[in-house]
Amino acid sequence: MKIGLIATSIWNTIHLDQAKALQQLGHRVVIYTEDNRASSGMRFTRLEEDGLEFYVIHGFRRNPWTWLPDRLLKPLLGRRFFTTLVAIWRFVRLQRDCDIFIVEGDWLGFFVGIIGKFERFRWVVGIHDTDYLDVPIEFVGRPESRWKTWVKRWVLEQAERVRANSFVTRDFLVAGGCPAQKVDVVPLHYLPKRMLPQCDDLATFRSEARQEVFARHQLPPDTLLLVTMCRLVPVKGLDRLIRALPKVLAAEPRARVMICGGDRKVATLGSMRDYLAKVAAECGVTAQVIFAGEVELLEVKRYLAAANLHLAPSVVDTFNYGVIEAALVGTFSITSSTVGATPWAAPAAEVVDCAAEPLAASILARLHAPPAAADLTIARQRILTELAPKVIAAQGFGTIATPLSP
Repeated sequence: MKIGLIATSIWNTIHLDQAKALQQLGHRVVIYTEDNRASSGMRFTRLEEDGLEFYVIHGFRRNPWTWLPDRLLKPLLGRRFFTTLVAIWRFVRLQRDCDIFIVEGDWLGFFVGIIGKFERFRWVVGIHDTDYLDVPIEFVGRPESRWKTWVKRWVLEQAERVRANSFVTRDFLVAGGCPAQKVDVVPLHYLPKRMLPQCDDLATFRSEARQEVFARHQLPPDTLLLVTMCRLVPVKGLDRLIRALPKVLAAEPRARVMICGGDRKVATLGSMRDYLAKVAAECGVTAQVIFAGEVELLEVKRYLAAANLHLAPSVVDTFNYGVIEAALVGTFSITSSTVGATPWAAPAAEVVDCAAEPLAASILARLHAPPAAADLTIARQRILTELAPKVIAAQGFGTIATPLSP
C-alpha cells in the first residue's frame, strides 16, 4: 500500500518509528509534517530519509496568501489555521493515490475532515488523549472548551476509523459518543532508541543503576524507592500518591517517593511541582518526597531499574510508557484502573484502588512480597513480542485497505 502519514513535528514523536516500521513492511510511506528546517510556510521542502518521503512546511511561518485570515481568526482558531489547512490540502491532492491516510491527533483530524468534504480519500485518526471528551472525568485543572469538545466529536464522526492507543482510550471514546465498531485498539510500540544494551544483563544493570541513582540523590542504601515517571500534570494523580505516603511510612519508614518529570504550569494551580510540594508539606512528608526533575531519555531506564516499585496512580492515563519501561528493566508497577499500558505489562503490573488507604496497603504488600522473577521475565518477553514496532505497524487498518467504491 501507499500510506500517507500526517503528524506534527514528527521528528520529536513516536510516529517516525511507526513510519519506518510501515516502510520496512513493504509499504511506501509519504509524510506531511512541520519543521523549522523547512524554508517556507507555503512551499513544501521535500526530504527523503531512510526511504521515507517528507513534505515539510516551516513550523512557525505563515503562508503569505493566508496571512490575513490567520491573523483575524487567531483568537478562535490559533495562529495559523489557514496556513495548515492549505498545506495539508495540497499534500492530500499531491498524494491522492494513497490507499490510506493516517492522521495523528484530533486537531489535525479537523483539517483532514474539512478537506474530506471536498476530496475523496480514506483516512483514520489516531487518538492518544481524553482531552475535551464529554465524559465524567474529574481532576483539578482539567481543560474544558465547548468548541474543542465539538471539534473532537466531529472528527470522530468524520474519520472512517479511529485508532485508540489502549483499551482505556477506546472505552472513553465510546463513552464520549464514538461508535464502538469504528474503534481499533492499536497500542504504542516500545521505543527501540531506549533499548539499552545493558538491559540484556538485568541483574548487573539493576545493581549498577541503583548505586548510581542512590549516589546521585544521596539516598541511604536501605531506602525503599518508589518512583513515578511522567509529566507533572494533574491527570497523573501524583497528589494521590503523596496522600498515601504517610500510611506507607507508618509501617515502613525507609520508603521514599521520587517524582521524575519536568514541571508544568496548570491554569488553575500554577506550578504543578509547587502544588505537589504543598500537598507533601500538608501531609508532613516533605523530607520523604524527592523531585528529580526531567530525566533524560536514556536515563529513564536507570531510574526505573533503581526503584523497588514504579507507581502510576493516574486519574486517567491513555497509555503511560513508564509502565512499559519499568517492566523491561524488571521493576513491578502499581497502577490505577485507567492506565492504558497495564495489560501489556502484566504480570509485572497490577491495578489497584488508588485512594490513600488501599494504595498504601498495595505498596506495602508489594514491598514485602516482591514479584517472582518468572513473572518479570514473562512481562518483558510479552512487551518485546507484542509491542514490537513492526507488529504494531501492521495493526488498525481493518477493511480500510479495500479500494474506494466508484
